[in-house]
Amino acid sequence: MSAVKYKKLCTKCKKYYTPYNSPISRQGVCRDCRISKSKCGAINELGYQCQNEIEFFGYCKEHFLKKPLKELKKEAAKLA
Repeated sequence: MSAVKYKKLCTKCKKYYTPYNSPISRQGVCRDCRISKSKCGAINELGYQCQNEIEFFGYCKEHFLKKPLKELKKEAAKLA
């Protein structure tokens, strides 16, 4: 018999979501609401978004320089 996952109510958007294995999920925030468009798009190993300001392609300087070149080319192609 498999375990039943119950949906939780997101504290920001007030929609129900299936919890995922992350501290931010345990606090009641869904995947869509955990990402702020005004901050760096990188997510750390704990599931939290980087709090630095955006500088290049939606990332701060530190995370932009760590991105693989293939991923940056794909993102640039989307913009063109």
